Amino acid sequence: MSGWGKEFALGWILVVCSAYGQETIERAKALLKQHQAQDALQILLELHRSAPSDANVCQQIGVAYTQLQDLGQAERFYREAVRLNPQFWAARKNLGTVLWFLDRKEESEREFQAVTKVLPVDPVPHLYLGLAAHARRDFPRAKAQFEKAGALAFDNPEALPAVLESYLAVRDLSFPQKIMEQLARAEEPAAISSAGQLFLQYGYPDRAAAMFEKLLPAQNSPELWRMLAEAYDKQGKAEEAYRAYSHGIDANPSDEVSYIALAEFASAHGNYDYALKVVERGLDHLSKSAVLVFEQGLLCALKGDRARADANFQQASLLKPDWTLPFLALGVSQLESGDNAKAADLFRSARNLDPRDARALYLYATALSKEGGTNAGRNAKEAAAALQKAVELNPNDGRSHALLGQLQLAAGDADGAAREWRTALRIEPENVTALYQLGLLRRKQGKTAEAQQLLDTFNRVKAKNHGEEQSLVQILRVVPEKRPP
Repeated sequence: MSGWGKEFALGWILVVCSAYGQETIERAKALLKQHQAQDALQILLELHRSAPSDANVCQQIGVAYTQLQDLGQAERFYREAVRLNPQFWAARKNLGTVLWFLDRKEESEREFQAVTKVLPVDPVPHLYLGLAAHARRDFPRAKAQFEKAGALAFDNPEALPAVLESYLAVRDLSFPQKIMEQLARAEEPAAISSAGQLFLQYGYPDRAAAMFEKLLPAQNSPELWRMLAEAYDKQGKAEEAYRAYSHGIDANPSDEVSYIALAEFASAHGNYDYALKVVERGLDHLSKSAVLVFEQGLLCALKGDRARADANFQQASLLKPDWTLPFLALGVSQLESGDNAKAADLFRSARNLDPRDARALYLYATALSKEGGTNAGRNAKEAAAALQKAVELNPNDGRSHALLGQLQLAAGDADGAAREWRTALRIEPENVTALYQLGLLRRKQGKTAEAQQLLDTFNRVKAKNHGEEQSLVQILRVVPEKRPP
């Protein structure tokens, strides 16, 4: 056969093979549309063996593996498709999506950013870029990306919480109003509950209550009643809140959290006697509840009955020996009575139970710093070490920074003390310890204007909070979460 004849024959074979391959791909794609991924995959893998450099085949294999939930293999073939054709944007979008669900968010974000540069109006990358920004709590950027995603974000029940929060966080109620209208017609309890919680979190209790009320006909859960009660309480509707908390108890008399919620509601309104009755009612149903016994101790402390409070804290520790909070409460009680050594022992016990509890470390350091005598130097070093660990575990606790500053000043490190007090004030602008100590230090250093400003603020805050920490109520500040693990 002549050279021309050979070339003609080879060309004809290539045309026939190309037509065959395209037909095969179309058959596989039809199977994928029918969700017959396993059958499609067998065809595609066979085709890939004969045409390993075909980016489209790799893309379709990735789709098949995605349908089969084998995301690792899906990533492999999407990545190969992109390698073979860097401008294969469909494959790059699929790669970004798979990386997202493999929890490799940063890699996913890079892929989607590359797509948006070429396809700026494609909504898919903007949806995931919005979700990535939301995860970083960059709400303005998240909102902007969701707007570019359009209906893909706004009409997506799974994205709804992130979209709603992004708008609420930047105080833009334009989209949440649309959500209210959509949810008024919706029949999706999870979406309605999520929206209600976000409205409550961001300071719109009236909208939150509307969401929770919509769920009531179909749900009678203690948790729903408690959320509704909180929404009423934040609107100043005390009677409605009381009734909702009571309904929460009636919905499940064995749910200790509902008794705690109603007791704390009554306590917050100064009705300690009624709060104690609520706890006693709970103990009638749950006599071995450590958290109810502990709450009873807190209420006794608020009424000034320290002996009974300590007895309750001790009982709670016996009911739940691995729970640190009763030890912390007993320790604070000893601090207030002036027994710093015993307080330190109790905080040490709490620290040993949970070495990662920054609260125990802070309180342990507080007790050590109050001890004098021959061990003062050693106690100060141990307290500083405990505070360093507390700051490492919870860098956003202004009290730990403030106390660490005091210890550093006592050790002769004025600059280090000032740094800690400035950090404390960035976290907690009304931290009285940091205001007072830094004010005195600045006065001593001759920085009279700054000193006066700090001390004026200290006096204002002190007057506003006069008597705030006269009792074990400071436990509520140290430990906001009372429920044991």
